[in-house]
Amino acid sequence: MTSDDPRSPKIVLGVDGSGHADAALEWAAAEAERTGRPLDIVFALPMPLVVMSEGPTRPSATEELIAHGEQVLGVAADRVRALAPSARVQVFLAMDDPAPAMLERAGHDDLLVVGSRGLGALRVAVMGSTSVRLAARAHCPVAVVPEGRPHAGPAGRIVVGVDGSDAAVPALRFALGRARESGAAVVAVHSWEVSTPFAPEALAASGWTPPDELMEKRSAELVADVFAQVGDEAEGIEVSVVRSRLSPEAALLAEAEKADLVVVGSRGRGGIRGLFLGSVSQAVLHGSAVPVVVIPHRAEEHPETTPWSGGTD
Repeated sequence: MTSDDPRSPKIVLGVDGSGHADAALEWAAAEAERTGRPLDIVFALPMPLVVMSEGPTRPSATEELIAHGEQVLGVAADRVRALAPSARVQVFLAMDDPAPAMLERAGHDDLLVVGSRGLGALRVAVMGSTSVRLAARAHCPVAVVPEGRPHAGPAGRIVVGVDGSDAAVPALRFALGRARESGAAVVAVHSWEVSTPFAPEALAASGWTPPDELMEKRSAELVADVFAQVGDEAEGIEVSVVRSRLSPEAALLAEAEKADLVVVGSRGRGGIRGLFLGSVSQAVLHGSAVPVVVIPHRAEEHPETTPWSGGTD
């Protein structure tokens, strides 16, 4: 199969010509070299929407803008071929916004790759839109690679968030599939933070304490149930479980400090299905110093496409 065949799993990389996308390019190139998947490089050239009497329209891009886009794509393709000589690379100039342009190229069994700026807490306000919109709307896994992260190698430690949501099983399947092909260890993280309608200080002053033993038991049962749903997919893989009383995002980010990759679902418990990315997923994207793969909540609708195995057909 070629990358033009919609049935052929591929990697779709978004570039914009800025330095913060370099790490994503290196990561995607390493993925293409390691897995043998074709790599499509997309540069989006969005033109402003102009409202006219006959309705909204977009003007055509100028020759200068098109030439700039082609130059960015050419440089990116040359860089990928230098890093991954065996990679099959195609480039696409799209007259659209970045997120729709990448979604247009991607199928359910593909992997989208984008970069993010390393702006710490400020990323909450400025990260944008492209990575968050992709992670919220994609039907396939989305890898968000922070600026300055070295190119991908075999991941030695993969952290995956496990809760009681529908996204937990596809996320675990992805992590296990990636670990099986790379020899990595998997750390499943479950948070059992106790939420109450009362101030914790007031409860403590009254002598109330969280039912730790009960919560530990329920946490263990929940994690065991998620692993039961993946069957023997965990066999032969080094797996450990971290159950934490921290908030889900804090627990994941704490383990991410010792990891090479983090995997989360786009929705957790209580998430509203739609165009919005779950708060835990956003917090992990904003705070992680390592690449984060977001598994779509729609993955359970297409179980045959999870995990994104990464190997050649």
